[in-house]
Amino acid sequence: MSAAPSRVAIVLAIVGKDLREFGRDRLWMLITPLVMVFMVGAFWLLPDRVDESIEVGLYPPSFATTMRLLQAAESDEHAIDIVPFDSEQRLARAVAGELEDADQEVLIGIAFPDDFLSAVRSGQATTVSVYVDQGVPPPVRQAVSSGIRELAYALQASLNGNNPVQALPITLPDEQTIVLGEDRAGAQISLRDKLRPLLALVLLFMEALALGGLVAVELETRTVTALLVTPARTADVLVAKGITGALLGVAQLMVFLLATRSFGERPLLVTTLVLLGAAMMSAVGMLAGAAGKDFMSTLFNGILFLIPLLIPAIAVIIPGSSAWWVEVLPSYGLIQSFSAVIGDGRGWAAVAMYLGTSAAWVVVLLAAGVAVLRRRVVSL
Repeated sequence: MSAAPSRVAIVLAIVGKDLREFGRDRLWMLITPLVMVFMVGAFWLLPDRVDESIEVGLYPPSFATTMRLLQAAESDEHAIDIVPFDSEQRLARAVAGELEDADQEVLIGIAFPDDFLSAVRSGQATTVSVYVDQGVPPPVRQAVSSGIRELAYALQASLNGNNPVQALPITLPDEQTIVLGEDRAGAQISLRDKLRPLLALVLLFMEALALGGLVAVELETRTVTALLVTPARTADVLVAKGITGALLGVAQLMVFLLATRSFGERPLLVTTLVLLGAAMMSAVGMLAGAAGKDFMSTLFNGILFLIPLLIPAIAVIIPGSSAWWVEVLPSYGLIQSFSAVIGDGRGWAAVAMYLGTSAAWVVVLLAAGVAVLRRRVVSL
């Protein structure tokens, strides 16, 4: 009499069955390679260089001397473009990115007071407000500040003849240098590297939808009930579904990361992130599949679950601090880790907190997915 199969053998058998069913699904076997080719192609077509040209807004626009001074400070590394503004309030909004006209947005804004010339002529101290975007490198900020000081000296010398310049009639207090969001000066990320986490997440989403569809079909056709007639238990089926989803996600993401040369010098850390992402999306796929009654409802539920998880990836592309509700989304820590490790080359210590929160969310989502799927299986 043959011995009863072990639990591991039963789980592996169910996983093999699921993978064969996935391979026979013409829809996913067509969509999966097409999406992969599109993502890899889109990655390599994206620009990998950072635009180092600096647009400087100026108020009032009549300061032609200032324009010439700043333009003379142009170098091969940082080109300076002058954009005049008719009010200081509009200049500040342009630096903050709050104007409706995107062509009017600038990285640095210089607002001279209305009494600047008279103050320079009389030797009185005056203040020039400098508004700075977070992506402006420190050398450029220093060049602008130095240019303003040189302008003040030159104007005082020309207005007072050959009299010696007594003191610098201008101050640039730190509290008026406004840096919005994370200061990425000197460490800007190209659009290609910014979009890399988003592209990787989309691939994981595709596999989550594929797993959700597989689960929904098995529930609809009562294949799960047939499995439970065998020595397989409900726990074996649930574990097998989680492993299947994780394998699909890991396989897809590994191919993408290899094709885009994303492992860099920290392959172990990147692999850890891949496993966390695959486990998270596997849990979401189980939730979507258990909540749906057929393919279309599963697809709708999957999109409903997955779209909010895209928001942190989009937040990485847009400069500035993320809102609190974005930071509590399950995928936030995962996206931040991908961006920091692959984009900035940071190590374990830099992403330890994000890894912890991502792992906690994986546990929560897997528990929820298993609980919902178990209830659905029992109710059949």
